[in-house]
Amino acid sequence: MQDVYTRTQHSQVAINGHVMTVTLNRPDMRNALHGEANFELGEVFDAFERDPGLWVAILTGAGDKAFSAGADLRTPFDKNDARAHNGMPVPESGFAGLVWRFGRRKPVIAAVNGYALGGGFEAALACDIIVAADNASFGLTEPKVGLAALGGGIQRIVQELGPKRAHAMLLTASKIDAAQAHEWGLVAEVAPAGDLMACARRWAERICECSPSSVIATKAVMQSYYDDGMEASNRRMFALPEVRAMFTGPDVAEGGRAFVEKRTPAWSNPQ
Repeated sequence: MQDVYTRTQHSQVAINGHVMTVTLNRPDMRNALHGEANFELGEVFDAFERDPGLWVAILTGAGDKAFSAGADLRTPFDKNDARAHNGMPVPESGFAGLVWRFGRRKPVIAAVNGYALGGGFEAALACDIIVAADNASFGLTEPKVGLAALGGGIQRIVQELGPKRAHAMLLTASKIDAAQAHEWGLVAEVAPAGDLMACARRWAERICECSPSSVIATKAVMQSYYDDGMEASNRRMFALPEVRAMFTGPDVAEGGRAFVEKRTPAWSNPQ
């Protein structure tokens, strides 16, 4: 199946089957994002969430030097822009249309090619799975320019690494390479740079082998655990709309039939 491309102004969107690949397309700026790029990406991921035929997204950067170097601090922005969230050059869903998209139902894979710094690293952290080229590097470097990682990076890096490792990285604005990120559990797989997108697509295909309704329900339960803790999540998970939709949807019966008949399931688009 061939990719179907949609070229927006600051990114490229390709759809292949149930997988959407979004490429940040500002290589001359190391894929740093200004307001217009953030608003555009907000719309791209809004459309991804709405489309029942899209089950997984991959986010990567154009070129071989940078996934994203973070916020574009050079391009002026009108704080009175009606699209701005709290006067910032981002939509309500945050940097790259992702970092504050807490209600996201579908999985997103970050395929990190080169630098993922500042907001770029925050966007990767907001994804469900990170795969990285062997030349990738990661850092919440905002304090080096008098800022702080206020796109969820501080909270997520503490959650991912635990306090002491996170403090060491955050308070020095340090960078780590792909091997270190993999050793610390931030990155699921490191691939040669030329094989990165094939690696990301393999992960997407593995997700698509599962029922999309089951994946959505699983993500909802994980989020309930993050929000409410172990006991409350266990008590409330059967009442979650996503879990109810899984039980009432067609994939429960289809999965059982396919198992008995020893064939690949034909999953339905999620409700």
